[in-house]
Amino acid sequence: MKLNGTHKFATHSAQVFSAILNPEVLKASIPGASSVRYVDPSNLFVEISTSLPGLRGPYGLTISIPRQQAPSYVELQLVRQGRGGSINALAQISLADEADGTLLTYTANAELEGAVAVANNPLGQGIVKNQLSSFFKNLEKNIA
Repeated sequence: MKLNGTHKFATHSAQVFSAILNPEVLKASIPGASSVRYVDPSNLFVEISTSLPGLRGPYGLTISIPRQQAPSYVELQLVRQGRGGSINALAQISLADEADGTLLTYTANAELEGAVAVANNPLGQGIVKNQLSSFFKNLEKNIA
């Protein structure tokens, strides 16, 4: 599954960058997240439930941060194996300051196997895109 898009924030890139890596902000922003914590400086653990039929969860996800260059770029790699299938996804996020805020641009590629692969169809992709939209709106509200 390939995803890409943009979101405009009404604040500076440094604040958006910081929020993307802040466990409390992420917990409040990720739809269905019940906990987010660092297990070490480069890895987050997220417990989440989804709205995907048959895959409600809760599930544990590991998000690693293989590359970052504050405040303009971060890569997030999500790996999950277990009940419901496996996910191996890489998201590249760029942040660019503009006169009236920050433009976030993302590209992501996810390899899905097992039951979770249901997300790689038009209905599942619609749900994923809706969740991403909710995440960005929540992130905007939760940026201090």
